[in-house]
Parts: sequence; C-alpha cells; structure tokens
Amino acid sequence: MKFVRDCMFPNVVTLSPHTTLIEAIRRMTREAAGFAVVLENMELIGLITEYDCVKWMIHGIHPESARIGDLSISVPQIVHENTPCQELLQIYYRRRFRRFPVLNEDELLSGGITEKQLLMAFPRSNLLAHYRVEDMIASDLPTVTPEVTYWEIARQIAQRHRGCVLVREGEIFLGMITEGDLLRFRLDPAWDPQTTARTLARVRLASIEPERDLLYALDLFTRTGHRRMPVVTSEGRLAGLLTQTDLLRQVAHSTRSRQAILNPEDVAEPAIWFEPHGDHRILAINEKGAKAMEINATEWVGRSVDALAQDPAVWGALATVLTNSGHITQINLPLRTGSGSGVCLSCRFRLVHTPTGEDRIFWAMAAPETGRDSCH
Repeated sequence: MKFVRDCMFPNVVTLSPHTTLIEAIRRMTREAAGFAVVLENMELIGLITEYDCVKWMIHGIHPESARIGDLSISVPQIVHENTPCQELLQIYYRRRFRRFPVLNEDELLSGGITEKQLLMAFPRSNLLAHYRVEDMIASDLPTVTPEVTYWEIARQIAQRHRGCVLVREGEIFLGMITEGDLLRFRLDPAWDPQTTARTLARVRLASIEPERDLLYALDLFTRTGHRRMPVVTSEGRLAGLLTQTDLLRQVAHSTRSRQAILNPEDVAEPAIWFEPHGDHRILAINEKGAKAMEINATEWVGRSVDALAQDPAVWGALATVLTNSGHITQINLPLRTGSGSGVCLSCRFRLVHTPTGEDRIFWAMAAPETGRDSCH
C-alpha cells in the first residue's frame, strides 16, 4: 500500500500574506504544480492556484500592487504524510479538491500532492484498457479562433472554469493556451493585452488519438507531466480535450456505478477480474483478493484463472450462466490457492459490460476468515 509520503513532491511554493500578486505569479510559474500555499507564522492559512490569479486579473486586480492577504483565498484540504493514497483518492472523489498541502507528524508543511501524483500512484491494471479516450471526452470544448485576444482568452478561462482553451480554425487544431501560459506571458516585458491566440498558442505539445485506451492515456500523462492534452485525429482534426481530472472523474464514476471498476482497490471485499471466454485470463486482482487466494497479484495478472479452481471446468460453466443471468449472488466454490492448498469460499459473480465491448467477469469472495469453510 502506498502512502502520501511515497508520492508527494517536497518543494511547495510558499507565500506570505504580504506577498504581492505579481511576485506570487512569478514564483508559481517557475514550478509545474500550479498552486502555492500561504503561510503566516509557519501556519498554513490558505492556498492559491493559477486559476485564482487569472480570475483576479479579469476582475480588475492589479498584480503589482495587490497583496495576497487582501484577496479571497481558499482554505485547502490538508492531508498527512501517513495518509494512504487510496484514502486520498476517496477524499478526491468526495470533495473534488485537486491540490493538497501535506503536513508531517509535527503538523508542519512538508510537501504537496496534485492530480499528477494521484495518477502516478494509481494502480495500473488491464481493466483500464477497456475504456477509450473517445468515451471520456466532453463535447463542450473550450475553443477560440486565432484572432481572439489575451483578455478574451482569460475571460473565457475564468468564466468557464477551464484550465485552458484550444485554438482551432474550423476543425483543424492549431494549439493550446493554458492558465500558466497566460500568467507567464503577463510577466513578459513584451506583454500586450491585444496579443492574439495565434501568437500565444503552444503548437509543439503532446496530443492523444481518440481511439487510444485509458491505460495508454494514463501512462502518457505520467510520462509527459501534462495536466491536459488535446485529442486529435490522425488527420489533424480536433476531437476533444482530455485532462487528468477527466481520468480521475471517470474512475470515481466507475466506482460509484459498480459497473466497471477501474481501481481494484476501491472494492472492499477480495476480488479478481477475468475474461469470460478463452483461457479466462486474469485482468486484475486487488490486495485482499491476492491475500485470500495466496497469490502474488503482479505475477498472476495475465495468467489463467483456471488454476484457482479444483475443477477448472467451473469457469466455463459460470461464464455460460452469467451470459444469461448477468450475475450470481452467491455460490460456494471449492478452490485451490496459489500455494496449492484447497479452500472453499462463498463467492459472487457479475458479468460486466465495458464501453469497448470487451466484457469481463467480476469475482468477489467472502473474506477467508468468514467464508473458508462454507462448502462443508
């Protein structure tokens, strides 16, 4: 199990209430986190983001004279170094905080966590390959034409609460402008509010094709460090926008609906996911499932689930029943653990339909201490 201390970053930008907004922008844009925390006498009193800075400028705040302590700053959700990452994901799902200051055991600031670190800590499994980027992108795209000016771009970002705009001519994608891009240009001696999107847009940036799967997208975000990526077809047509928030939101929705779990550790009971046809290849195992069946999850993903039953033919029979009924609420199965010992567990099964049409079977079992002898 990973803890916050294992994936946080240590160097958080810190400000005081007396820091000017222009200095806050200067210090924030040197880092990739997109936020800074406000400390007073070593006590954490607030948090500001790149979005906050853009919003304040749109509302007429002068960055050179305004001080952070005079602005309305957010009260952050605080986590601690010993908070399990899985618990942090649950906080993210419930509260929708995207940036977390981290405190040590002495209640002093020791680091930070953003969606990037959440994605890096997110358990990889073959379940992710059953979603496509095109299943997650929103149709309401924050787009502008190349002639739109700096202030209009900033207004759109502030009003729509989106972290970027996409620049296009017709259906052709030309580039992207983020909150950070606007703030960095505001610091440029050549800053001019009449500068157009054609000049401001970044054109050399990573993009992703709509047919790519979620596992590929997750790895691409981790590898590039980007918080958002345009979705562009092979012909250069703009198809959408994919953000780290979209990925984590999809995981949260999948967990709530119980239709197609993307994070195995969200399931409270021991569980294994496997293919209904062929050799019944295992797609994912949560920690409790691995413990119940006495197997190493990393080693067993990709192997056949047949080896975990005293009679391997049972999986084909279960798949046939599930094809017709969709679920089995309880069945007592004689099983064989990874160590070779025989056990009998109370199990339930569900046939899960995924957006790509690649069905899988969700197998949940009673905890060993309560269900090991249920066949006798």
